[in-house]
Amino acid sequence: MIWKDFKTADSLEKELLNSIETNIRISLKENNEALILLSGGSTPLSLYKKFKEIKKIDWSKIKFGLVDERWVNNSSKDSNFYNISEALGGQITEKSTFIPLVYDELNEKKNISQAKKANIEFLGKKTIVILGMGTDGHTASLFPDNSKTEIAISQLTPNILDNIAPVSPKNRITHNLKSIFNSKKVILYIKGQEKKDVLEKSKIDLLPISYVINTLSTQVETFWTK
Repeated sequence: MIWKDFKTADSLEKELLNSIETNIRISLKENNEALILLSGGSTPLSLYKKFKEIKKIDWSKIKFGLVDERWVNNSSKDSNFYNISEALGGQITEKSTFIPLVYDELNEKKNISQAKKANIEFLGKKTIVILGMGTDGHTASLFPDNSKTEIAISQLTPNILDNIAPVSPKNRITHNLKSIFNSKKVILYIKGQEKKDVLEKSKIDLLPISYVINTLSTQVETFWTK
């Protein structure tokens, strides 16, 4: 894991945006497209709002997906799809492709099946995955002390599956660890001393985030600020 700390969120997001832009341009040159998985939560929304500052990018060749989601309507204010779409803005979402994880609000099993079909490309090699972390050490919707999380961590092939959160909305959808690591670059963006302390704790106590910071299978960069 590469650790980078910054005095302010603005300076962090400026460098992170430059890194994202560089990786997008490399992917466009090599593959004529870029596949980016985005995490929800309040921390990265200000970063997503700055994506429009990336100039001379053909957004029609960019495909966005979600690392995880709440099993709610895509227009709900609890929805990662809704909040990230709002942050990216029409300038980007009207040109790029943004694929949700919710298709059936009534049948969770059918929804997972549809989500896998719609997100099949995101189970393959991705350009960038942006992760966050909770103060309990969860990342994506991989929560500690959870049998479904154990499955998501131990599976040997990329997958999308359901999980249960300790807080409402409880029903979640998430990429498993194998899918998250199937990326050229994984970025962990966290704020605050409390979360820094959790990362230190995760070096001793086994938490979902422990697998991310200790992986050797892909490049992980952690961006942190107070």
